[in-house]
Amino acid sequence: MKSKAKVVVIGGGAVGVSMLYHLAKKGWSDVVLVERKELTSGSTWHAAGLLPLFNMSYSVGQLHKYAVNLYKTLEEETGKSVGFSVVSNIRLAQTKDRMDEYHQYAGVAKTIGVNVKFLKPEQVKEIWPLCNIEGLVGAIQHP
Repeated sequence: MKSKAKVVVIGGGAVGVSMLYHLAKKGWSDVVLVERKELTSGSTWHAAGLLPLFNMSYSVGQLHKYAVNLYKTLEEETGKSVGFSVVSNIRLAQTKDRMDEYHQYAGVAKTIGVNVKFLKPEQVKEIWPLCNIEGLVGAIQHP
């Protein structure tokens, strides 16, 4: 084990491993990752691994979009399966106010290149037959 390094990353969870990966991609070689147990054995292991693109913040939306694109290329780059698959996300609105919120979100999503689709209750039922659409105003769907 090295006794000196230019950068020491503490924690081998999703954030620590990502930090080490990005430093290496930038050409940093004098870096060390320190983990007390094994990689991703802490809170990262318990995470569902969801990367929703649904966010009202431009900055966080950009981060989510970057993460999705990164996961799409990691398997090809490393030759290791990351088990990533893109699935759709449907957010249901039971009030007009919630639907208005989704329209605001669509504006933010458009600025970062995330396509959204507005759905009527009947369209939700076609996609998700088990959904109870009684009282549903509408929905928004995004990747």
